[in-house]
Formats: sequence, C-alpha cells, structure tokens
Amino acid sequence: MKLIKMLLFVLLITGCSYSVYTTGYPHLKTVLIFPVENQTSNYNLRDMVFNSLVNAYESDGRLKLVGLSPDCQIECTIMDYSNKIATYSGSSVDEYEVRILFNVVFTDLKKNQVLWENNSLMLSERYSLSDENSQFASEEEAQEEITNKLFDTIMKNTLEEW
Repeated sequence: MKLIKMLLFVLLITGCSYSVYTTGYPHLKTVLIFPVENQTSNYNLRDMVFNSLVNAYESDGRLKLVGLSPDCQIECTIMDYSNKIATYSGSSVDEYEVRILFNVVFTDLKKNQVLWENNSLMLSERYSLSDENSQFASEEEAQEEITNKLFDTIMKNTLEEW
C-alpha cells in the first residue's frame, strides 16, 4: 500500500512539471533589452516601455536579463504616438484611443540572425474617462496595456512555437 501511495505521489509531482511555454529556440537563454528610443514628444513613454519590457521578461522567466554576453537582444523604437477621440455623443467624449507605432528587432546573437522584425507594429487601446464599464479609465492604463501587448507580440513572434 505504501508503495502505491509513493508511486502516485511521484507521478503527481512529475505530472505537475508540464508547462504551456515552449520555445522554438532552446539555445536562447539570456536577453539584452536596449534602452528604448523615442521619436515622439511624449517623453515619459521611453522609460515606461523599457521598464514594462524589463518587468515582463523578469516575470516570464524564459529568458534571463543580462548586460553582458547575451544570447539575443531586443531593440525597440517608439515611432509615433497618438491619443485621439474615438467616439463621442453630442458635446461629450465617450472614448479615446491611444495608438503607439513601434519598430522592434529581435536578434539571435548566437546564430547572428534577425529572428523577427516589425518596423510598423501599431498597437492601440481605448479608454473612457466617463464610462464606468470601460476596461481602462485613463490614458496611462491604456498605455500600460499596450506595453503588455508589445511583450506578448514579441514573444509570440520569437520564442513561442505552436
């Protein structure tokens, strides 16, 4: 009886090691994220995007952030930024839409090749200052969601293999 319990315990533990993450590039273990370039007049975006990417990679754990001898690197430039009225009724604004245009390059330094590049990656999100049912209530919240989408887009186009 003890043997059966022990086998079940071992099976349970080894069965829990399954992960939904996969990588098409198992030789990539470390990453360097270059400081984000910002070609807009919205100066706080540079640090916000950079910090968001750093935090996302640290939380994700598939690639370790390093400053020296990385296996791969990410270069990101903010090309354009807009925050415009998306919908309105009468004389009041219902929703705004934040749009950020990125140029992103993900390079495999081990094999010296660009794995993914998008020089016109447009990400957008809407928010409302007046609608309590809106997912985002401020420009900053919409910006944060866009940076989350940026990380997801980079990962889906580089490390994730489905």
